[in-house]
Amino acid sequence: MQAAQEANIEISLGYFPWHQSMNLAQTGEWDGTIGWAYTQERANDFIYSDPIYTESVGFFYLAEREFDWQSPQDLDGFAIGVTKGFIDVKRLTEMQKSGIDVKIQTFLDEKSKIDALLAQQIDLALGNIDVLKRVIAQEMAPNQKQKFAHHPRPIRITPLYILFSRQIKQNYDQAERFNKALRRLKADGRYQMIWSHFRQAHYNH
Repeated sequence: MQAAQEANIEISLGYFPWHQSMNLAQTGEWDGTIGWAYTQERANDFIYSDPIYTESVGFFYLAEREFDWQSPQDLDGFAIGVTKGFIDVKRLTEMQKSGIDVKIQTFLDEKSKIDALLAQQIDLALGNIDVLKRVIAQEMAPNQKQKFAHHPRPIRITPLYILFSRQIKQNYDQAERFNKALRRLKADGRYQMIWSHFRQAHYNH
């Protein structure tokens, strides 16, 4: 990451299922984890960076099916796939408690969720629109890519952060240095350029 390089922070990346990534950082086995929304519960265990990205979370469905939603009540009767550990699981559970019949199926990763949608094991896949678009563009067969659509109405728009484990003392300094570097990137326009290049590279397949 450019901000980490500018802050002279060495990074080694590991790729794990979302819930495992959280656990590894929470216990201090890893220094941190990337791409999480703010909750007070998480703030007890982690130092939050400045926002690194604002995610738009929405529903993907098979294009051959008609789907529209304007309120939570419109989701009644749908089987919805969501990634384990995401705050959307809690939101869907709250819908259930309010009497809305949503059937929740959790997945360890985004590809499994899209595969289940294609196989019609779920009606809707809920997730970060950028991430699910990338999965479809890069990991689905050419004859499958056009089978997916996503609804323009997001269920939430949320800033995401890097979480630095409070179990590691130097993380307090690391977080401060990272934030200063990230602010420089945003101030001089490089941040916006990086995201523009990312989207072009990941969607043009």
